[in-house]
Amino acid sequence: MVRVYCRHAVNLELADYITYAKHVRSGTLVTGDEILSFEKQFAHFIGAPIAISVASARAGFYLTLRAMGVKAGSEVIMPAYTFPSMPAAVVATGARPVFVDVDPVTYNLAPALAAKAVTSNTAAIVVAHLFGRCADGEALSALAAERGVPLIEDCAHAAGAIRNGRRAGSFGDAAVFSFGIGKNMPCFGGGAIVFKDKDLSGKVRKLVNSSPAPEDISVHKKVLGSIPAWAGTRPYVFPWTLSVAARVLDSLGSDAMDRAVREPLDATTKFSLKGLGRMANVQAAVAIEQLMRLPMRNATLARNGQYLAEALKGIPGVQPPEVVAGEEHIYLYFRVLVNEVSRFRLLLRKKGIDTQADDMANCAALEAFNAYATACPVAASLPGRSIELPNNTSLAKGDLDFLAAGVREVAAAVSADAAPSGVES
Repeated sequence: MVRVYCRHAVNLELADYITYAKHVRSGTLVTGDEILSFEKQFAHFIGAPIAISVASARAGFYLTLRAMGVKAGSEVIMPAYTFPSMPAAVVATGARPVFVDVDPVTYNLAPALAAKAVTSNTAAIVVAHLFGRCADGEALSALAAERGVPLIEDCAHAAGAIRNGRRAGSFGDAAVFSFGIGKNMPCFGGGAIVFKDKDLSGKVRKLVNSSPAPEDISVHKKVLGSIPAWAGTRPYVFPWTLSVAARVLDSLGSDAMDRAVREPLDATTKFSLKGLGRMANVQAAVAIEQLMRLPMRNATLARNGQYLAEALKGIPGVQPPEVVAGEEHIYLYFRVLVNEVSRFRLLLRKKGIDTQADDMANCAALEAFNAYATACPVAASLPGRSIELPNNTSLAKGDLDFLAAGVREVAAAVSADAAPSGVES
């Protein structure tokens, strides 16, 4: 049997589409009781007093900044290595993003560097928990409290991730979560914000409620538009569909597959003021079901990730993720650093191992944020070397061994290609 592994499986189930069909029939697609029920359950799960559902994590982040009074003249400290839509939201408020370098082990915001960046104009500190591992929430929370500024957590990758017994989202004054199709808790889009403070949450609730509710047609598009990605990433479908297409495009020297699965850079660096309201009722209904599955799903991803990280240790030219004491990395996205990224990915695909190039960026060096450019050497070193390897709940030990062996063989081949003529690698 040909062994082919998809880089990321969409974590939706047939039951989620059945839930959608039931809500269409009952007329509760957009409005209903599930929204309030989900908000209560999600707040309890995270360990926060209040949760508010929103149309997207980006919208939630922007509205939280506005509710905190972030405006022209304000500064918002944030990691340089992040998704460009985050600083774009800061710019949309009129404020200035202050980029800070990241930790070379976790790739998350370095607390010591964040401390040096705080000024009298600092209106907020933003930390992202990248790829399923928590940043140093205790140090950043202490820093924010000491300097009298709010801490916002970007938990788009980290629903259910834990550090020293506390879940991502429980460290800051506010935390934003994403339920997009590529996350570990997909709900046909949407997101949530959790809060410690009742007054702040009340301001955000008012902003959310003042925006138009989602329209039926937009919800239909999100649900129906997810079907190809969901079906195409099934273990018994991917090898004969998307994998074949990717191999054909590789032979033609085309990067069309990469471009198809990632949002264009010019779109991520511009913030749209549309869609700032709440999520649809059917999304909340699916979110309730997803929340029940999340602990087991995260446990499987974490177990796979730990095994694969251990199996990749010591391979020359490959840097697997390192576990930091106290953290429970869920490995939502299993990222490794390699040399010769394009060559590495091409050889892995020939072995049936799908990968993705880095979709994060050193935002401190992007043209769109030239006015805020600064030197962040660790962040600058990551995008050109980071790739994502497969990790999903369908992988067994034998599959992980196959992946590790493939990486080991490709690393050796890449090293041999790079060695000077006449010199053994």
